[in-house]
Amino acid sequence: MKFETFINGEFVDLVLLDEDVAKNTDWWKWLNHQPNTKLLETGKFPNTLEKQLLYIKNELATKKEILSLKQVDKKIQLGVLEKKSNTLVGMVAAYNFNNISRYCDVSVITDLRKKNFNRLMVFKECQDLLLDHVFFRLNFRKVYSGSYDKKLSDLTMKIWGFELIGIYKDHGYIDGKYHDAYKLELFKKTWEKKTKFKR
Repeated sequence: MKFETFINGEFVDLVLLDEDVAKNTDWWKWLNHQPNTKLLETGKFPNTLEKQLLYIKNELATKKEILSLKQVDKKIQLGVLEKKSNTLVGMVAAYNFNNISRYCDVSVITDLRKKNFNRLMVFKECQDLLLDHVFFRLNFRKVYSGSYDKKLSDLTMKIWGFELIGIYKDHGYIDGKYHDAYKLELFKKTWEKKTKFKR
């Protein structure tokens, strides 16, 4: 299918999402693949195309709102398109916007069923593109992220410069037991120093 690119990258593009994307890709099925959602709050109940369409309508900022670059209250979510295969392999999102204090949350997910791409390279570039957009186009000063996986949190701190700001003990119920949640933050000034060589 032909996707509508919003942000161009070297190996991936971040594309706009709508009903056509939901209907013509396997995106909605990702949340039924348990390894994809093992460490997420979602995925505990079956997903359907109908639920995905409602999610797009009720939870996500529209294409028009995203393209306007104006203040939005709904989640800005973009698809991660692996250029070489023209395949939707992940999602990035910015949400929980505080437009007065200028901070929000960010997240990334890739579909673990898809094996024919360099997952780490895609993961890094799509997060880079999202952070650049949030900091330099939307002018937020800080972003939050987090995970139930300590290794993933450590990797996030190492690659992007996030700092650990807290651990919620026994916070998430996963596979029959409670897990700690690691809360991270990244300031725009830190990201500017880390990416200075790019501009």
